Amino acid sequence: MRLPYTLLILFTFAINASAQVRFSSLDELLRYADKNAPAAKQAVLQPRIAKQDMNVQASGLYPKVNAFASGDYYPIIPTQVIPAEVLGGKPGTYLKAQFGLPYVFVAGAELSIPVVNLEKWTQVAKARTLYHQNEWTSKATLEQFHQQLMQSYYQALVTKEVLKLNDENVGTSNELLRIMDERNKQGVVNPSDYNRSRNLQLDVQSSGIGYTRSLEQSINNLNALLAVDNDSIVLDETLSGFDWPLLQTAADAANRAGWHEADLKLHTAELSLSESRKSGLPRLALNSRYTYNMQTKFETGSNNVEFNSANIGLRLDVPLFQGLYYRSLINKNKLQLQSAKLEQQRTRASLTQQQQDWFTQYTAAYSKQAVLEQKVKTASDNLRIAKLNIQEGVMEFDEFNNIFIEYNKARMEYLQNLADGVLYYLLSTQKF
Repeated sequence: MRLPYTLLILFTFAINASAQVRFSSLDELLRYADKNAPAAKQAVLQPRIAKQDMNVQASGLYPKVNAFASGDYYPIIPTQVIPAEVLGGKPGTYLKAQFGLPYVFVAGAELSIPVVNLEKWTQVAKARTLYHQNEWTSKATLEQFHQQLMQSYYQALVTKEVLKLNDENVGTSNELLRIMDERNKQGVVNPSDYNRSRNLQLDVQSSGIGYTRSLEQSINNLNALLAVDNDSIVLDETLSGFDWPLLQTAADAANRAGWHEADLKLHTAELSLSESRKSGLPRLALNSRYTYNMQTKFETGSNNVEFNSANIGLRLDVPLFQGLYYRSLINKNKLQLQSAKLEQQRTRASLTQQQQDWFTQYTAAYSKQAVLEQKVKTASDNLRIAKLNIQEGVMEFDEFNNIFIEYNKARMEYLQNLADGVLYYLLSTQKF
């Protein structure tokens, strides 16, 4: 009876183990996201869709072959009055001539080859530009997605470190309460100080619950971004090992995908205006048509009439008037071109500011790092001394509590600055 029970436990453990998605570094997380996240997959689809649009537009310049067939019944056969002398009749008289038989069957094929179509050529050029624009749009979308992942990732790592700090605080508050409890039993401690030490322990426990909630929210955010269904994400990396490289200037924003995307949007708008200006120009095409025609009465003994016909020619289309269509189309594309120019200026300014802000954030974190390290070192030494003094009974609770709060503040400020430094370094160097 024990063997099936043991197998069940092992099977359950295997299921729980397989339900975890573990990441040991940011690069590993980003690779997983590019391969599995719906947002990344959707971004990759954009240029592929644009590529098919380009093929659709290009097909308009290829020869077109069309097969056709029709069957008609004429209850009243078309007739025409002709001079009788054409058929050897009396001059000055007329005869009615019928054209065809009541049942007509036609089959054939048509060939059309564009020769001159300036509008279509511009459409193909615009579709090609749209394809390249969508390539950069896809990269810009992935950039934004990676930035979201990075921010959530490092916020989760900070919260993990704060939870470790809180575990340390639990030990400190428990030891403090033990000392205060012994003094309270001996009657050598102010009862209010004893209660405040108890409240400090409860505050630490409450903070631990809050930090656990924050970590779960960060993990839930990563779950949503990665669309991890029922699996749980485990982050194995810790905030350590960053050597704080010195950055002299911000990275060039012109290398960003959004910069290139804005340039191509402007070029697309220029081609749209060119297309609208050419939409009213003449178009020339080579046309060819072959037709097989069979006519019959479907009566016994009747003879069917069959014949073939074919033609080759040029077709010239010259648009003359279509209301205000062409003028309105040109005016619309002029306005869209102005909008694209303004969008390009806005995008360039925004990306430049973003790069400068990231550089400023990193420079500030870089400058604060040495100060915060010394602050943590001093606060840690003060807490060590305070623990000894409170144990020996030569320090009041208020003084210990102030040192304890200063230590936690220094540690959390150091951890947040470290996470900001790593994040803004990656963003400033465009490693996203």
